[in-house]
Amino acid sequence: MLRDFLTDYKDGLVSSLQGFLVLHKLNQPSHSKAQLTPSPVKEQKTKMTVLERRRAAERANSSETSVQNGIRHKPSALRRVFQCAGINILAIMFLKLLGWLMEWFASTKYPTFYAICNSFQIVVVLLMIVIIRILSALWFADVASAALAYRGISGNSAPVDISRAASDFIHAIIVELVFLLQAMLIWSLPFQYLAPLVGFIYMSLLYSLYSFEYMWMSSGIPMSSRISKVERRWPFHIGFGTILTLSTSYSDDFMINGCIFGALFPFFIVSSYLATMRDAAQSEVPAVPFFYVAQVITNKFSLALVSIIGRRQRRT
Repeated sequence: MLRDFLTDYKDGLVSSLQGFLVLHKLNQPSHSKAQLTPSPVKEQKTKMTVLERRRAAERANSSETSVQNGIRHKPSALRRVFQCAGINILAIMFLKLLGWLMEWFASTKYPTFYAICNSFQIVVVLLMIVIIRILSALWFADVASAALAYRGISGNSAPVDISRAASDFIHAIIVELVFLLQAMLIWSLPFQYLAPLVGFIYMSLLYSLYSFEYMWMSSGIPMSSRISKVERRWPFHIGFGTILTLSTSYSDDFMINGCIFGALFPFFIVSSYLATMRDAAQSEVPAVPFFYVAQVITNKFSLALVSIIGRRQRRT
């Protein structure tokens, strides 16, 4: 079992680096397909008249020109990733500036609210996670298509239920926020070695889930199944989230860690599309319900919220 754990952890660690290594190759045209596919113009050349050949050549040149123009105007995967990273960093800086302004205003105008504004840092962290998730989902359609094409996989063209996808996305955010608070609480416990180790595991799993989330959601996989995937292959996902966890633990300053997370996270989304892992049946490592507490709290919160909304509707 230890060997399987180390193998899966190593596979996850190596897979997390693929986005950095092959990102510049995602938009390169595949020459092998062009070489293997015979030209229909050449096949029919012997059966065409001179006029037909001229018209076919004009159509081929027009098609090639339009494709080249489309490629020229379409942002490359590398450019899109850097754009997403830049937007993430700007969002983090804006939230941090907002926190500073609130603290300054409270300390100079309303000192009694200074303690409340200090606790605003936690809210800033939660807002940062939500905003980065939303921005990444909006900006990564082109990158996802390029990554799937690089692997020779066609994208999912199945129709999407907007209401179901939105409810699943909101449910996922709540579960992950609860899990994040749980990890932060564990990390702050007064156990010198155990608390940092368990906190590191939780944060690595969470960052890996963040990275794979977009791909799994675009494939129509619900939140419960996404969590099951992480819990079944938790050594792999700990390895996948290791670099991002270590990078964001570099400093005690929220601003520095937030900017590092915002800059690196898009690359890990790309890596999630390129990652390959062994089948769960090949590993003897059992599944561990890391997200059980977060799911229970989220379900109870959702039931309570639905109950409150239902009572208000009956009153009206």
